[in-house]
Amino acid sequence: MALRSLIRDENAVNIVTGHILNLIVLMIITGGIAGAFYLYVDSSSEQAARISYTDLGSQIARDITNMYITSAQSQNINITIRRDIPLTLGGKGYRIMLNNATETDVAFVGIREAGLSGYEIITKLNSIDFNSNINISSSSRIVYSGSGEISIGMVKNSTENGTEVWLWIK
Repeated sequence: MALRSLIRDENAVNIVTGHILNLIVLMIITGGIAGAFYLYVDSSSEQAARISYTDLGSQIARDITNMYITSAQSQNINITIRRDIPLTLGGKGYRIMLNNATETDVAFVGIREAGLSGYEIITKLNSIDFNSNINISSSSRIVYSGSGEISIGMVKNSTENGTEVWLWIK
């Protein structure tokens, strides 16, 4: 009898309300732990993607630098390198862009994650500055990862009027 009067007493704590409050506290604690784990995993995958972008950019920059060094001792030369590239890095598509040198900066290879706010890694080509007279073709300087391969080409033509060097990626 005393228990029934306690449950019906308006000043006492309702058992159902206590269970609901305990469930809410448990959900908040569980959500906090799961959220922290998710942020840690997401940060790790983004860091792995950035490392992959840097590695791929370094490989492409190395190929371009080797082509440039090889062409320096030649009058007329046509060099093409084909390289397989991964379809995705960090589970996302990407694009590779080759930018020409300006008066204030050297040429560079940029790798950008697909999407509007994608992460971008820039690998500078220190051997190709504004005075090196290398023209980067504006019609073929972007490659998307869906192709699975990249073709890097360089043509050097020496005439009595001077030397022209063209560089492109497809």
